[in-house]
Amino acid sequence: MHPLDGIKVADFTTMINGPFAAMMLAEMGADVIKVEPPDGDPWRSVAGGFICYNRGKRSISMDLKKDEAKEIAFALIAESDVLVENARWGVWHRLGLDYESVVKIKPDIIYLSSLGHGSKGPYSSLPGYDPLLQARSGQMVGQGGIDKPPVYHQIAINDLACPMLAAYGVVLALLSRARTGKGQRVEISLTNASIALQAGEFVDYAGMERKYLGGSNIQGLSATHRHYQTKDDRYIFVLCPYERQWQSLCQVIGLEELLSDPRFENFEKRAENDESLVELLSEAFKTRTADEWVAGLEEEDVPVALGQMAEELPYDQHCLENKIFDEREYPVMGNVRAPGIVPLFSEMSGIIRRRAPLFGEHTEEVLAELGYTSERISELKDNKIVYVNEEEFE
Repeated sequence: MHPLDGIKVADFTTMINGPFAAMMLAEMGADVIKVEPPDGDPWRSVAGGFICYNRGKRSISMDLKKDEAKEIAFALIAESDVLVENARWGVWHRLGLDYESVVKIKPDIIYLSSLGHGSKGPYSSLPGYDPLLQARSGQMVGQGGIDKPPVYHQIAINDLACPMLAAYGVVLALLSRARTGKGQRVEISLTNASIALQAGEFVDYAGMERKYLGGSNIQGLSATHRHYQTKDDRYIFVLCPYERQWQSLCQVIGLEELLSDPRFENFEKRAENDESLVELLSEAFKTRTADEWVAGLEEEDVPVALGQMAEELPYDQHCLENKIFDEREYPVMGNVRAPGIVPLFSEMSGIIRRRAPLFGEHTEEVLAELGYTSERISELKDNKIVYVNEEEFE
């Protein structure tokens, strides 16, 4: 059994945050129909990007600026349980596909708006892109450190967090509908996500002291919470939040004398003499390879991790044994590896029914399911109401 078997999703999203949310629903069993504009989702041109956020869907392409295409969209919506959109606020109102219009077609629809800034406030109609939220939310400044240049996060952290919250919201709305019979609109935004990711940073009270420990070359927060370079020029990250772990660290690296050194006798003293401790530990870690240190520290239960590249992680023994990655065949590209399904359940499972679709790959199939004849489908294609990129199938 898959949790969302029988649920149909009309996916009107592009780029990352909306498509990822819809893909998460697909991987829990939902039938997701991705509706693309005539020139396709812009993310198709990003290597690996489209594949990672659109797996398990079917693709239909149409020009929603034309009335005949809107009729198709309305027919699809009438048969759907969920609609997902992530256009700039106001776009769907102009197309007549906003919640107030859609609910007249499908009264119990769950309508997800995954927005840049939300539907209210001075930013609501502005473009919403991950780097803008990294800047506005304090993420870049916080990582760079106060009075220092901001640091850009290469990973689109808000674009990835937002759809996770969005999919969570859809499932809660579906649960509510199962209990009450009523649909509703669900709204999430990159702004919400950027705040949720930094929840602890926004706590404030009288007398609270804020520390901005970031920097462009930051290696960690302290001597016992940082990266160290090893003999083979690799890096490991060591983290010792407890006294027993600090003691074990000193024993493994052969610096037991630090345990009786008054400069490092407790957490407060180590904080006061952090730079000196960093120098001592740095020299010690250069005497062995990364693998040797990881093995020795893990044996003594000292939290440690090898710094790895993205291309290395899929071959990590832990990932292999837990089958964290999925591999399947794609046209042109051949065998493609990508992250697998989360979460895992004891009594049910997710499913990857198909690879990410080619542009308009299922246009004819979906139209036929909506009751369109082959003759009518041909007319719609000839009149450029709907699209199939036939070149991709040659």
